[in-house]
This record gives sequence, structure tokens and C-alpha cells, in this order.
Amino acid sequence: MFLAIRELLHAKLRYSLIGLIMILIAVLIFIISGLAKGLSADNASAIQHLNADNLMIESGVEQELTKSFLPESTVEEAAQTKGVKDTSPLVIRMSSASVEGTDQNSDVALFGTDLQGTLVPDVIQGERPANPDEVMADDSLKKDGIEVGDTITFSGHDAAYTVSGFVENQRFSHAPVIYMDMAGDKINAVAIQTDGEIDDNFAGHFDVLSKSDVLQGIPSYSQEQASLNMMIVFLFVIAAFVLAVFFYVITMQKTSQLGVLRALGSQTAYIISSLLVQVILISIVCIAIAIGVTYGINLVLPEDMPFVMSTGNMIQASALLLAVSVIGSLVSLYQVVKVDPVEAIEGGD
Repeated sequence: MFLAIRELLHAKLRYSLIGLIMILIAVLIFIISGLAKGLSADNASAIQHLNADNLMIESGVEQELTKSFLPESTVEEAAQTKGVKDTSPLVIRMSSASVEGTDQNSDVALFGTDLQGTLVPDVIQGERPANPDEVMADDSLKKDGIEVGDTITFSGHDAAYTVSGFVENQRFSHAPVIYMDMAGDKINAVAIQTDGEIDDNFAGHFDVLSKSDVLQGIPSYSQEQASLNMMIVFLFVIAAFVLAVFFYVITMQKTSQLGVLRALGSQTAYIISSLLVQVILISIVCIAIAIGVTYGINLVLPEDMPFVMSTGNMIQASALLLAVSVIGSLVSLYQVVKVDPVEAIEGGD
């Protein structure tokens, strides 16, 4: 530890440059991770937060909710099936909403279900609808001027509806979700909660999917996430190569000093542990700075940009980056092991 810290303090410029490179790579990884998380939530948070174990949809529609159409009687059939504890209908329609008396339209996703059922999220402002003429909206619609008590209309619907309350983080296909009663419409899915295995004879007539399976069927969801995740993987690989090259060059420059240490009786394990301490200290400091920089960038990003910084996501990315840094330093550690004290000292003369 003493040797590692002393060398860091002695060659401040050299290690500061390495640190700067690492900070920039870490910030880029954190930003892309936040965008991936944000786009995922913007595209499917209403499904991610759905209070259901599985969704039952029509067979043969390639897991796409909006292509599935089931008769309303399916809800009752599912409720009477062995292993099913609770059921709720789910109707999804893409539409546009406008406040009566204004010309402004907002693209929305209409989620039709039992407004007193388990699929309706908690209200953060206002109250749950008390009758079929009331709806609840995602709070992102506040930016479009929609408020509790407003009367809104939807394209394709003749009736007008009153906004009774707002919910948060409810979006589907990059549009805010509005929860409403849509009794009489053909449903897209039956959300089910289970307390055991579902009767195979019943499930065989439908596709019973987990929420993660349903997410993959949302248009553009898997493509967006695959592209961003590929960028993140490449950044980790780049980080490993860059750090490997830096520490290898630095170790080569210190060959004569390492030879002297070996000649004076320093154990190889001690030298290796000192280099590892250097790598870990630099990595921890740089990752901490990168997290601070990323939080600062998050504060100045536009409100409508889909960017999510979750604690779990940051911890996971930080741990991977630390692991990649240590792995990247292994090449230089090999160089330490094969140093010959006599050759190293003679080479430095």
C-alpha cells in the first residue's frame, strides 16, 4: 500500500492523464446506460410496473399485445382456471387527446381496464375515477396543459371524459398512458395473478407470457435496447484495452526500478499487490468522479429527454468498470513476474 501511494504521488501527471481517460469512458458508459434505462421506461414502463404475474394473449401474434384480440368472456374463463388467483382485462389503443376548447393534441396510449381493479396504479394527484366518464392520466401530460378536472376527448371516441387524477411513470410506446373504462371493446390481453401452475389445458389455447416476454414484443423495444447495450459492451472492451496499454507501458518504463526492488529482496507478491492497489485506487476515485459528473449532466438535460439514473444501475456499471480495470492490468502484472533483477539493473545502466 505504501509503495503504491508513494508512486501515485510522485508521478501525479502520468496517473492524472490515465485517470482523465478513465473518467471520460466511465461518464460515457453511465450516460448511455441512463439513456438505455430511460428509453426502456419511456417505451414500456406501464408494462414493467403492471401489477400482474403474466399476460395471456391470443396465440400466433408474436407476443405483440396490440395484435392480440380476445373476447371479454376470456376474463371469466381465466378466473375459473386452476392456478389463477386474480384476472383483469386489458385493452390497449393508440390515440390522441385534446382538451375541450383548445386546439392542442397529445399522442396517448389508452389502457382500458377495470378502474377499480389491480392494474390501475396509485394516484399521485386527484383521485381514482368514480364512474366510466372519468379517466386517469400519466403526469407527463401536465406539460401539455392538461389538469385535474379538464374535459378531454380522444380521436375515435364520441364521448368526452373528465380527468380525475394523475399517475406517474406510466408510458407505452413512447406515449403517456391514460387509464379508462373500455367495457364492450375486444380486449388485447388478460392480466393474471397466479398462486400455482396454470391448468395446461386452458393455457394451451393462449400464449401465457411473462412481462419480460411481452416487452420483447413491443415494436422497437428490443432493437433500441440491443443497440444501446452493444455500445455499452464495446465501451467496456475499449476501457479494458486502453487501461491494459497504459499500465503495460508504465510497467515497462519501471522495469529497472522493479529489478532493484527484486534484487533488494522484495517479494513478487508484494510488488504485484502494490500495482493492484494502484489500479483499484485510481479506478475507485475515477468512477466516483464520473458518477458526480454524470449526476451534474443529468441536472442540465432537458426534462423530456428519456434519461434514468437508478442507484442499482450505477452500482452495477461501477462494479463492472472496476472489474474491467483490474482485468486490463493483468498484462502488466505478468511483466512484473518475469522481471529478471540482473537484466533489469544492467538494462537501466
